[in-house]
Amino acid sequence: MFPALNVWTFPSELSARDLIQAAADAGAKGVELAPTAEGPFSIDAPQRELRDLVSLAANLDIRITGLVAVHTWQFNFASPDAADRRKSEELTLRMLDQAAALGAGAVLIIPAVVGKHDESVPRVSYADALQATSQALSRLRHEAEARRVALAIENVWNRFLLSPVETADLIDRANSPWVGVYFDVGNVMPFGYPQDWIETLGGRIVRVHLKDYDLSVPGAGGFCALGEGSVDWTAVMRALRTVGYDGPLTYEGGGDPADVIQRIERIMDGRPASEGSNRV
Repeated sequence: MFPALNVWTFPSELSARDLIQAAADAGAKGVELAPTAEGPFSIDAPQRELRDLVSLAANLDIRITGLVAVHTWQFNFASPDAADRRKSEELTLRMLDQAAALGAGAVLIIPAVVGKHDESVPRVSYADALQATSQALSRLRHEAEARRVALAIENVWNRFLLSPVETADLIDRANSPWVGVYFDVGNVMPFGYPQDWIETLGGRIVRVHLKDYDLSVPGAGGFCALGEGSVDWTAVMRALRTVGYDGPLTYEGGGDPADVIQRIERIMDGRPASEGSNRV
């Protein structure tokens, strides 16, 4: 395992080149990008730009570990509108192509949004979301396999896939080593235990997001700096090693990048993430 940083740890105006440089300067061994339709790194970036990013990362001894499909909050496999569902699959294919060109290895997707955490009315029924997601993964798994890029479903606050058993079953139905889970430690804290999810999901986990969460603070305000929340990092790291996970540990959130990397390294070493803390 090795420490990595997500795009949202850095100022939003940074170009992909500057972001990769900044991540390397902070001591990260991996960096995760988020191409968008509008912004400094485009989902339609030309091949020469992608080759340039690959060369830069190699020179800096840092890996581009994945891409985040930000469109899937709006356009996902279970969107109520059929045109939006088609658009989600089309955009996902474009991201698979881009990830393959970058050697990124994984594309993070939100497969369905039954509802956001603060929405009282569902956007789509849970059963319909599950069926639509399973069907989309059955179609897209072949595209992922052809590009050797994993489609990685993240557990987020979308009122969907609320159990590790259910999540494992969905992945197993896709029946492909190129469909897996992007497990987010902090996201699961309000309704589960990350070490339990890790042990249940096992080898289905292809990427990991590190976030901490303070259970005494409700809602999004509970997210906090690594080592300053309620996550049992000793148990999390033990579980990851037990299931054989050996990929990037990618921090997602704000903070000083160099400090974040030091916290990740301390977590990996079994030490308190925050200096002056006794929590591990």
